[in-house]
Amino acid sequence: MTQMSIEMLTPERVTELWPVLEPHFEAACQGNEIAKDELDAKDIYVLAMTGLVAIFVGFENDEPACVMGIQFTNTNGHKGADVMALAGRGLMRFKRAYWRSIIEWLKANGPQYDSIECTCCQYIGGGGFHIGKESPGADSRDTCHQQQDDCQT
Repeated sequence: MTQMSIEMLTPERVTELWPVLEPHFEAACQGNEIAKDELDAKDIYVLAMTGLVAIFVGFENDEPACVMGIQFTNTNGHKGADVMALAGRGLMRFKRAYWRSIIEWLKANGPQYDSIECTCCQYIGGGGFHIGKESPGADSRDTCHQQQDDCQT
């Protein structure tokens, strides 16, 4: 049986795991038509080191399976958060298990919006999570075309 866990990484832990995380983040950036010309894994690393991006890693049996970078925003004085990069395997399992906890953590730590959107759903996969073939360990079972409402809370 697969044991799942999730961790929000400290900057030190990002550095420690970066050799495993970087290919996932690079695949996420290159697989997004909007982001691929403006963002790469190195940008995410720098933002994580400066506290402008929170990195969550989903583990299966203590091995990194998927990654998510959440960027904090401030628009017209309102704090918010956007999922800026998402990649790996088992994303829908991790979403079902941990998304609400991540949203609650975000709400407790600043974002003031009534709903925090999973903005990747606006850009990738026609309204749902979609994992590009380039993402290490991705398989077709990780694709889900849910309505965007499913990604909001």
